[in-house]
Amino acid sequence: MKITGLTVRIFEPRVNHHQEVPEYITSSTRQNGVAVIHTDAGIDGVVSSEASNIRGLARAWQQAKEHIVGQDPLDRAKLSKVLRYRFYWPQKAWGVLDYGLWDIAGKAFNQPIYKLLGAAKEKILAYGSTIHHSSDERFINTVLECKANGFTAVKLHPYCAAKDDIRLCYAVRKAVGDDFTLMIDTLIYPAPYTRQEALMVGRALDELNFWWYEDPLEKTDLDGLAEVTRECKVVQVRAADRVERIQEYVPMLQMHCMDIMAAPASFGITDAMKLVAMAEANNMKLEPHDFGGGTASLHIGLASNVSDYYEQATPEGCFDEGIYPGVYEDPIKVDKEGYVHAPTKPGLGYGINLKEADKVTVEKQSF
Repeated sequence: MKITGLTVRIFEPRVNHHQEVPEYITSSTRQNGVAVIHTDAGIDGVVSSEASNIRGLARAWQQAKEHIVGQDPLDRAKLSKVLRYRFYWPQKAWGVLDYGLWDIAGKAFNQPIYKLLGAAKEKILAYGSTIHHSSDERFINTVLECKANGFTAVKLHPYCAAKDDIRLCYAVRKAVGDDFTLMIDTLIYPAPYTRQEALMVGRALDELNFWWYEDPLEKTDLDGLAEVTRECKVVQVRAADRVERIQEYVPMLQMHCMDIMAAPASFGITDAMKLVAMAEANNMKLEPHDFGGGTASLHIGLASNVSDYYEQATPEGCFDEGIYPGVYEDPIKVDKEGYVHAPTKPGLGYGINLKEADKVTVEKQSF
């Protein structure tokens, strides 16, 4: 089996639900796309991601096309070395391609990817991952709705301003009760916190019995992250979603900058599983990140003995089938006990209806 080409589709922009606070919005629209990696066996790797990631893969592919076409799609390590070290591919471009190569592998062997990785479980708890709402009331309503729909945990994407975030966390805990798992992710603008703010928020989260505290400081502030991790006695520090190479984790682990490792969505499956091994070797948890939708992180979680959760954006479908109806088939759903179940179809396990995708496509190129 050999790789023969790439086709990319860029969809029409849709309203971006990620941020409701007007002065913090970075883009009023969201745009998805699909990359299809073709093979001479008639098996395609199909990956959906944000349009910027799909365009990034298309640009990188053109630069290195002669070193991709004709290669065996199962030779991921060989391709990775050439593309990242000879052609300096960014991690996000490699990540999209890696997802597609794993999709091809699963379809070739008629197995979902988590089975090829070595299944650890058949279902995993999901946490609802909120958008950045504009009021405490909006957050509370979302958390209560998640609880009513079966979720046993929710991660807040708050205002990212320390005093406002502390107020919010107290309000949400009071509304949802003490027996519900809560996390918080404080990464985006107007964050990052100062070290003093990060410690102040951490003390509040300890008192409120939050489960994790995600990216309280920039990934480059190793001393600060180590201090926050050391000072937080109950809440667990999770980091870091914006690492771009697995090597960045080495000093972070050496300096004890986190309690829980993250596996960014941009990493692809191959490198994310290396992070799983790093976490296991250091007797730590690793929780994959996939706020924008998709099943790649689900396969990682199902194949990991150190992962407890799958991230499900809420409202469900707000980044995929909800904004492009008919395009995304087999969307992941949470059952009444808060679990998502393993895909049964081969590869990534979800379908993209390319006929429906063509109806919302504004750019289409083949290489």
